[in-house]
Amino acid sequence: MDTAEIDKLKQNPRKNFIQAVREKDTLRCLVKAAELHGHFCPGIALGVMASVYGLWELGVQSIYFDGIMEDLVAIVEVNACFADGVQAVSGCTLGNNALVYRDLGRLAVTFARRGKETGVRVRVGHDFVSLVAQAAPSFYSLLEKVIKNREGSNEDMDAFREQAKTAAFSLVQESFEKLLVAEPVKPMLPAMAPVKPSSVCPACGEEIMGTKIVREGQDQGLCFTCGHHPYFEVEGRGIVKIDNNCTPTRERAVVE
Repeated sequence: MDTAEIDKLKQNPRKNFIQAVREKDTLRCLVKAAELHGHFCPGIALGVMASVYGLWELGVQSIYFDGIMEDLVAIVEVNACFADGVQAVSGCTLGNNALVYRDLGRLAVTFARRGKETGVRVRVGHDFVSLVAQAAPSFYSLLEKVIKNREGSNEDMDAFREQAKTAAFSLVQESFEKLLVAEPVKPMLPAMAPVKPSSVCPACGEEIMGTKIVREGQDQGLCFTCGHHPYFEVEGRGIVKIDNNCTPTRERAVVE
């Protein structure tokens, strides 16, 4: 990458994504999204398609004016490959607090702008299963074998990856209307993330967000780990409550 291109990206690091979305270049978006996700599959392709479609329905020209997107929020309803397609294309991520995850297990995303009354929800239609099967006939049988049942050979895994790639590139060349359903909604958006001073846990010495300390009792002021305070985490099953009756992180690391 030459100096001129780096200088342009310094001004707007999402320049290439924004151009691809404006041009509805779903192939380019898929390739860029896979840089985040790590592989090609139907799920990330559907997330890409839903995001490009949703952003256009919401009004992509105004959203991407000068690359400023601080008011854009994405509400994603599944913690699977689809979600990475949404994060990559929209720029709404866990780290910038523009991504809201609702643990509903549905292939759908809602795009909205803070201060606006309406947004757009895009969901994946039922036809995508047959479209995947047409494009990659062995995909579902290999999915069952090597992913769900954890069986099969290295050759089976290689074949599965090729089928997944074929399906992904096929899906992003379909029309939006064939794959997706978009409808206007009145979104329920969470408040902006609170900004509070960080604290230092007196037990482990680590810096922690001011919103993530024990607030009362004998463990007041400790981090959740040292205070054995319940917390939530996102894992394959979705959002799970952890009781946290465990050894603090620093001690556990020594034991392990």
